Formats: sequence, C-alpha cells, structure tokens
Amino acid sequence: MEYKSVLKNRNFVYIWVSQIFSQLTINMMNFVLLIRLFEVTGSAISTAFLWVAYALPAILIGPFASGIIDLVDRKKILIVTNLLQSLTIFLYAMAFRSSIFLLYEVVFIYSFLNQFYLPSETATLPSVLDKKQLVHGNSLFFITQQSSLVLGFALAGLLNTLFGFRDTLFLCSGFLFIAFLSTLFLPKFKPKEAISKKFEEGVFDFFRHIFEGYNFIKSERKVLTPVLLLLVFQMAVQICIVQFPVMAKNILAIPLNAASVYILVPAGIGAIIGALTLPKILKKDVRKKTLIDASLLIIGISVLLLAFVAPLFVYTLRVLISSLLIASIGFSFVGILVPSQTFLQESTPENLRGRVFGNFSFLVTATSVLPVIFSGSIVEVFGIRFLLFMLAAMVFFVYAISKKFGNRFLAG
Repeated sequence: MEYKSVLKNRNFVYIWVSQIFSQLTINMMNFVLLIRLFEVTGSAISTAFLWVAYALPAILIGPFASGIIDLVDRKKILIVTNLLQSLTIFLYAMAFRSSIFLLYEVVFIYSFLNQFYLPSETATLPSVLDKKQLVHGNSLFFITQQSSLVLGFALAGLLNTLFGFRDTLFLCSGFLFIAFLSTLFLPKFKPKEAISKKFEEGVFDFFRHIFEGYNFIKSERKVLTPVLLLLVFQMAVQICIVQFPVMAKNILAIPLNAASVYILVPAGIGAIIGALTLPKILKKDVRKKTLIDASLLIIGISVLLLAFVAPLFVYTLRVLISSLLIASIGFSFVGILVPSQTFLQESTPENLRGRVFGNFSFLVTATSVLPVIFSGSIVEVFGIRFLLFMLAAMVFFVYAISKKFGNRFLAG
C-alpha cells in the first residue's frame, strides 16, 4: 500500500523516470568504457584513471554546484543537465575512433554535468513526497539503481557484442533524451532564498551557502554520522566498479562481456530483495543502527569468502557460490544505504538539502580519488584478492567502531 501511494504521486513518477533512464545510461556507459579501456590497455591502472576523469569535476566545481542548487529552480537544472549529457554522448559516438584518450574527456564532461544533476535529483525527492513516504521513495530509487546496474551492464555486454561500441552509445544518448523529456513535466521548485543581485553581495552569498552546508554537516552529528558511513561505502563501491574486469578475469575466469551476468545480476537481485523487505523491517521498530551493524558484519564475511574460498571450487560451484555471496553483499549494502540516506534526509532542513547532498557528492568523489588510483596499483602488484582482503578489513573496522562508539556518538 505504501508503494502504491508513492507511485500515485505524478511528480515522483516524473523524477523517477528521469532517474531510471539516467541510471541505466551511466551503468551502460560504465560497462562499455571500462571494457574498451581494459581490452585496449589490459591495465588495472588505466581503468582506475577513468575514475579520476570522473572525479575531477566533482573536486573542481562540486561545492559550487551544490551552492547553486539551493538558489535556482531545480527543475531547470534537471532539464538542462539531461539534455547536455545526451548531446555529449551522441557526439562522442560520432567521433570515438579518433583516439582512445577522447574517452576520458567525455567522462569528464558527463561528470561535470552530473555535479548539478545528482544532488538536484536527491534534494527534489523530499519536496515531492511526504516525510512518512521517504523510506519507500528511497527504496524505489535504490531498486532503480540496482536494477539499472544489472540491466545496464547486461544490456551493454549484449549490445556491445551484437552491435558494437558505437550503436550502444547511440542508445545511451537516446535514454538520456527520454530522461530530459520526463523532467519537462515536473513543477517548478522555487528556491527558499534568492541570491543578491549586487555582484559583491552575490559572491558573498554564494560562498556563504556553500560553507553553510559544510558547517551544518560538521556540527550536526545526526547528519555527520550517516555522511561518514556513506562516504566509506560509496568509496568501496567505486573501487569495485573500476576493478570488476580484473575480478571477472582472475577470480571467476569468465569472458568480460559476460561479467555482468555472473557478478552484477546476483548483486542486483540481492539489492532489490533488500530494498523490498528492509523497509518492512524498519517499520517494526527495528533501529536503523541495528540493521546497519548486521549488514556490516555480513558484508565483511561475504567479501572474505568471495576472495579466498569461492576460487577453490571447480567452475560450476565457483560461479554458484560466488553468486550467492555477491547477492548477500547486495542485500546487506541496502541495509546500510537506505537507513543511512533516509536518516540523513530526515535530519536535514529543506533549505539545506541541496547543499548537504551536493557537498556529500563532492566528498564522496574527493575521498575516492586516491583510494581508486592506489587500488589499481595494488591489483597490479599484489592481485585482486589482496585488494578484497583490505576492503573486508575496512568493513570490520567500521563495524567495530560502530558497535563500541556509535550510540554514544549519536547521543552526544
């Protein structure tokens, strides 16, 4: 019933359709670009630097973008960014043969536009849903993310094999154009504050809005805690995404174009099951922190088993065991993401949401750059299993900190 009431909200449906096609596109792009790089270079470091191209815009203009979001109509931002991203991919499809390095430039432009789109999308969700509907709205958004991850990678692998790189890019451009059309039907979201028309006061107000977002995150523990937790796990996800071709080759020993079926389908299925069931668990007065702690423990154990136990079996059993472990990781990741993001949205005033989520996007990217680069070097020198061991150790460390200090930190 709760999901039906959310889906009856036309404004939610419009932003949801935009998210569906935007997420589907970014995942298809991730797959075909990573595969193309790995096929041409054979290097884990080259795929890591693809993330650097994606990260640079967030570092350079992320904070400024988050400041703008609370000062202009978010509908206009969603319209313009979707349209320009569609055009960027279309033009790249026409010219990709000129140089492999053009790929990095396209990722840079796409990411530049995403610095405005993503926080606008997240900040719009609480504006179109009631507070009691946020958990289910976030769950649907997360279902979309995981379904798009599975479908996007699976489609990209199939289309890349059947029709080639160029036609797959044309389809990505078309999906973003659909996302653009959907945002045209959204209502206007007038900013709560207007920036001063005087130049000096305008510059001052602009930077004041940015620092207000950071100060709010830093000073409010109920905001800082989920931000820190989400930072750690978004960083881990980025590391796994850029190194998934190596995982497919060295752990599962499968063709690269089939990697999505064996790695991402189980993860997506687990995540979708989690997104459908975990909100019901939270409604039964189960604490968000309890759910997060249990999810941390399951992820740490599953990653260790995936790295060191699953490869010991013959091919069929290895694939089966790996699929089950990856599904449990996907399920548990939802147990961290949905409660944390819902808690963050509930604790953030409406006039600060754009800055908080924009600054969060910036922090995720900025803190991920060096770990992602070093992950490529670690894989080249020590192998993918050592990297997975380090990720599992990080998860266990976060679990230990949460169990020992989490309640006191939130209460303080």
